[in-house]
Amino acid sequence: MPRRFSLYGVQHLSLRSWILSIIVLSVITNEYLIYWLQSWRWPTLPVHERNPEREMVILLVSDPQIQGYQDESPFPLGMFTRWDIDRFLSRTFSLAFDYSQPDAVVFLGDLMDEGSKATTEEYQYTLSRFHNIFYPVENSVVIFIPGDNDIGGEGRDYRTPWKMSRYEESFGNISGLVNVGFVDFIKLDLQFHHEMPPYMLKLIAEVNQKSSAPIRIIINHDMLLPKMKFFIHPILRLVRPHLLLTGHWHEAIHFDCVDCMAENTDSSHWPVHRKDLYMKHYIDLDLSDPLAIHELMVPSCSYRMGKKDMGYGVLVIKPDGKMKFTVLWLPHRYTMLFYYLYLSSVLAVIATCVWVYKYLRTVRHLSR
Repeated sequence: MPRRFSLYGVQHLSLRSWILSIIVLSVITNEYLIYWLQSWRWPTLPVHERNPEREMVILLVSDPQIQGYQDESPFPLGMFTRWDIDRFLSRTFSLAFDYSQPDAVVFLGDLMDEGSKATTEEYQYTLSRFHNIFYPVENSVVIFIPGDNDIGGEGRDYRTPWKMSRYEESFGNISGLVNVGFVDFIKLDLQFHHEMPPYMLKLIAEVNQKSSAPIRIIINHDMLLPKMKFFIHPILRLVRPHLLLTGHWHEAIHFDCVDCMAENTDSSHWPVHRKDLYMKHYIDLDLSDPLAIHELMVPSCSYRMGKKDMGYGVLVIKPDGKMKFTVLWLPHRYTMLFYYLYLSSVLAVIATCVWVYKYLRTVRHLSR
């Protein structure tokens, strides 16, 4: 008969039942409750009237980097790690989408971790998982731009027409213009690891001619304002954007410059200021100043990127340039996984001690 414990004269469950209850409670908390608890900490969405002509809500997804098959651990560990990150992204995206009910969802590149080097079969498997995670959303425009992990371009991971063509078949044009209400999203593919291709400024000029919305937002995977002035200033002068949205660094950062749009030939005059963000509420930005420029870098939403903090960005913007921005911070998945490891170790020690105790009792009983 299983040994039972009593506390203050009250009969309680067996040790085995206690252990099972702790395990079940831990799984329910780590796999379900913690996501809801974290979402309840998100600030109230500052929208009083859902009218996309007067106020637009934009959900920003950066660097999900769906894990591939070449760099992950072999079976069976690789199967578990892919399953766990897919599940984390799916649950957090669902909560972020339900919270914001966005007019547009913008993916800021590095959609797949091995998109640039995956085989055709691996690419199709990963693409299918991507669409299962970021399920088809209703009443929202979805915009994609590529990152270096999607089509190459960083280090020795060179770009090829085949990589770019495969991406465009799956996610649409690499560059171009997408209009959503009073906002024109200008999709660029600017890289600064090498000289800018001669066609790029021409392409930007063509896209700019088609832009007529009151608000123009450049979306690019690589950061822009931290680059040298002679790289980025001609592009900004040509497009005249109100805002830049980028990713790549997997961090939440606000770059701003009060007069970067002014006519100034001094190559050293590039007063860009950086502010690391970890806010619990919305910050206010005014995009109406024609001489100022702001860049918001959105953190990765994946816990596999080696950063402590992950999240989704949310923009609430009006036609006059008044804007609010926040990051919906996500639970720390590695902490949850380490908790499982710690709990397993503790329970293993307890089970071993109980077994040794029972064994010694049996030996003592038989020796009498």
